[in-house]
Amino acid sequence: MNERDLEFPVDLTESGESSGTQAVHFDPFADDDEEIDPGISALIEDLGNLRDQHDAQALAADVVSAVGTAAVAAGPATAPTAAARRDDTSARARQLALSTFRKRRGAERGDRSVADGMVELPFVVPTRPEDALQDPAEAEAEGVPAPQLNPGDMVASQYEILGVIAHGGMGWIYLANDHFVSERLVVLKGLQSEKSTDEQGAAVAEREFLADITHPGIVKIYNFIDDPRVPGGFIVMEYVGGPSLRSRRNEQPNRVLPIDLAIAYIIEILPALDYLHSRGVVYNDLKPDNIVVTEDQVKLIDLGAVSGISAFGFIYGTKGFQAPEVASHGPSVASDIYTIGRTLASLTVRLPKDEAGVYLPGLPNPGDEPLFRQHLSFYRLLLRCTSEDPTRRFRDVNELSTQLHGVLREVIAVRSGLQFPAQHSLFSPQRTTFGTKHLVFRTDQLIDGIDRTVRITAPEVVSALPAPLIDRSDVGAAMLSGSSYTEPQEALETLRQAMKTSEYEHSAEIPLGVVRAMLDLGFTGQARTWLSSLEGRLGHDWRFQWYSGVTALLLDDYANAQAHFAEVLNILPGEAAPKLALAAVDELILQRLGHHHTALLPEKLSRSASLLSTSLETVPTDVFTDFNPTWTHITQEPAILRFNTIGLYGLVWATNPTTVSSAFGLARQLMAEGQIEMAVAALDRVPQASRHHRMAQLTTILQLISGTLTESRIRRAARRLEEIPTNEPRFLQIKIAVMSAGLNFLRDADVESAASPNDLFDYSFTQRGLRYGLAYTLRQQARQAPFARHRYTLVDLANQVRPVTWF
Repeated sequence: MNERDLEFPVDLTESGESSGTQAVHFDPFADDDEEIDPGISALIEDLGNLRDQHDAQALAADVVSAVGTAAVAAGPATAPTAAARRDDTSARARQLALSTFRKRRGAERGDRSVADGMVELPFVVPTRPEDALQDPAEAEAEGVPAPQLNPGDMVASQYEILGVIAHGGMGWIYLANDHFVSERLVVLKGLQSEKSTDEQGAAVAEREFLADITHPGIVKIYNFIDDPRVPGGFIVMEYVGGPSLRSRRNEQPNRVLPIDLAIAYIIEILPALDYLHSRGVVYNDLKPDNIVVTEDQVKLIDLGAVSGISAFGFIYGTKGFQAPEVASHGPSVASDIYTIGRTLASLTVRLPKDEAGVYLPGLPNPGDEPLFRQHLSFYRLLLRCTSEDPTRRFRDVNELSTQLHGVLREVIAVRSGLQFPAQHSLFSPQRTTFGTKHLVFRTDQLIDGIDRTVRITAPEVVSALPAPLIDRSDVGAAMLSGSSYTEPQEALETLRQAMKTSEYEHSAEIPLGVVRAMLDLGFTGQARTWLSSLEGRLGHDWRFQWYSGVTALLLDDYANAQAHFAEVLNILPGEAAPKLALAAVDELILQRLGHHHTALLPEKLSRSASLLSTSLETVPTDVFTDFNPTWTHITQEPAILRFNTIGLYGLVWATNPTTVSSAFGLARQLMAEGQIEMAVAALDRVPQASRHHRMAQLTTILQLISGTLTESRIRRAARRLEEIPTNEPRFLQIKIAVMSAGLNFLRDADVESAASPNDLFDYSFTQRGLRYGLAYTLRQQARQAPFARHRYTLVDLANQVRPVTWF
């Protein structure tokens, strides 16, 4: 290292601190750190002279460069100095960069991935300022006062009015040029000339709020100015050159946005609302008009109705969007949640209106609205957002966002067949499976002679269901995390000690943790008693409802289990866990009623509910008139139970490819409805990488030889079995089942051979050929029998089925 290495690139003051940012001339041909060969140095110098001459000629022809123009006027007698040429080049480069920057304003870029990559928001080219201007005559014809300012008027000697772009509830909104900041386009929001005291107060409040709001999802505020022509003055804000969501919606052929796009836009605007709530204020007037899309940004505009939480007085809002309790109880986070639900509904469905064009309260029934039939979780989410009871809405924006992500996953899976991981779920993954082995295990009777059932049971369902994750915001979360790997009895003692301290007296996780420990220990009755004591305090909590459902299920109280899981589904419409639990409970009720093998639905309805080929959107509306008018999940009606079970299993399986229990459950329900091909299709979707893939393959073989037998299905079953390695432990017993089905088919049809001459396995598809094959395979199976008595039974059966011979 030499002295030159220790030199600083900038001057230092006496205190040793940098004197500030300094400019360094950039010369692409300069290189001070290396010695250059004299010949090369001369070549580079000559290139530099050529460059300077070229620059001088270009500057002389460029009217943008003032120095270049002066040089031309002076004539060829005065050649510019090297410093002048350098300054001219620098000025021209800056002018070129600025020109390019302005030309590329609104240049189209690619789409943007949002919502965990589930949706691509299209790039929206900003609206040209001249296209945004409106003629105020139409509004004036409807009785709206004329604008106080006209194009060309100056405001505060700084803003030149270009025209009006909208009229809001509190006055005209103008577009202007800011002559002090490089002709920047700005928006001036003024108030009407005749204002009530309430309007004046709202204007003052808006100034106070807007002056201190800094969020990328909210329009920027530049200035507040007074003007004698407009009492109250103006708010000068960022011009967001883009269409509102209302305009985007109205551009669609059916005047509604695609549901995934609408959800994605709302997800993008939620952080801005959460920011306002965290500052102690609510927006009050969310609607499609106040959400603007420009380029790859989504922004909230017009904060004229912002107020403090629980504020009283004159609260602005829009009829059809504003929560009904605002007039009596004031604005709240819950009232903003209501406007989110109404906004989302107005973007995706045609809501009914009154004669004045105002949206009527309530939502269309899924029986009347095809979109809600297709996406029932979306319908439930809107129901919770817009509940008349504010306490039944989502608690905050974050809770709503979590469920919106879950609903969006389902929407995309149902519509496009694409699955995305559940990154916002409140539940663990499914811990194990239920109902995946029963049909195949039933063939084990050939091995040991023991008859087996194909029914699911409550304990196996409970052991497989996902578990609620610990709420990290709960005061007892840290303590519970530390005891999650201990034995249930130790965990119970730890929780008992925690409940004695005042630190955890407001914890919900700790008393619910007691319930978990009791259930793990098998103390189901005590768990129910404990839950009863918590109902007054935690009855509204979804976790209380979940554990109440689990407890009732273990006690075979299926009616109460159904009610509790249905309540969890109403609270958490975007979660898969309550859907899986509710489907299993409904299946258990059908088993108890003796309808688990009975067809209960019209063919089109069962096929559509499964989501395997078509959806409920395609089913005519009149089908649902008397079927289930309230679309409730609390029922004991067999047909509705079957419909709900198929729909829930189908939705979970379409969205969550790892939840294999839902695939087998869906297949069982479709088999009961006689939809064998659909049942096979459901299990064919089990991923090859899944450890349940082999079981799914074996189950489809048995499904194909169930119900009404056909030659085609028997041959397909045989081909499927031939694709499975012969070292599969149940290969022989499944093979026996297929050949038995083939023999029964020929006997029932009273024919000697099949229509096709092709063999079934290695035997001719004839009664005689299959009897030979069965006899040989039964003897092979007998060698693997664990008990001597059953071995002799299989040999006797082989002798009986073997055709009679003369030698």
